[in-house]
Amino acid sequence: MAAHSIVRLLAVEPDVGRFLTAQEWAEAEDLSLPVREVGRGALDVGALLSEANAFAAFILQGMLLERLQVADQPTLRLLGPGDFVSLSANGPSLLAESRCNAAAPTRLAMLGNEILLAARRWPRIVAGLHVQVAGQGERLGIQLAICQLPRVDQRLLALMWLLAESWGTTTAHGTRLPLALTHDALGGMIGARRPTVTLALRELTERGAIVRQSDGWL
Repeated sequence: MAAHSIVRLLAVEPDVGRFLTAQEWAEAEDLSLPVREVGRGALDVGALLSEANAFAAFILQGMLLERLQVADQPTLRLLGPGDFVSLSANGPSLLAESRCNAAAPTRLAMLGNEILLAARRWPRIVAGLHVQVAGQGERLGIQLAICQLPRVDQRLLALMWLLAESWGTTTAHGTRLPLALTHDALGGMIGARRPTVTLALRELTERGAIVRQSDGWL
């Protein structure tokens, strides 16, 4: 883990400043946040934030998988560039397990005293942060709705499009989604078993709806 760099907030996440006036933007343009880099593997988000004296962070690069388990049923949610992680309150008693894993080397910008002082000077930054967090929650709600679709192939294709809207890029051949997700991870995100996911992916591939690439999907 390293903390040898900083980023300018509005340069890496300009939507946070969407409500700033032109003068406020110019004043806040040099607002910088410390960065933590974590390698692939298990990640203790609370310990990371506490060590940085931060209450939250947003992902600059990389990918985190959060595993939540109720009784013996696990589910996954994917967090990528632009998403936030934060210190947790006491979770519901139904939650048997909650843990986070970095699925790729990940860089996070820490939200601590720097952003609190900035919010006092430019309160509209808080509105921008709120909209960003609300968008993340909306994507999670759509993921829950996708889990209710009757067929696994429908769930997979809908999930791919949901993720592509956040992190995909349009090419001449289709929308490229640079996320290398295992069949287990995909199953955890749509409420399906790995063998069923494998069969559904095969069907979608034969239909030409998706193409597996070395670093993701098309």
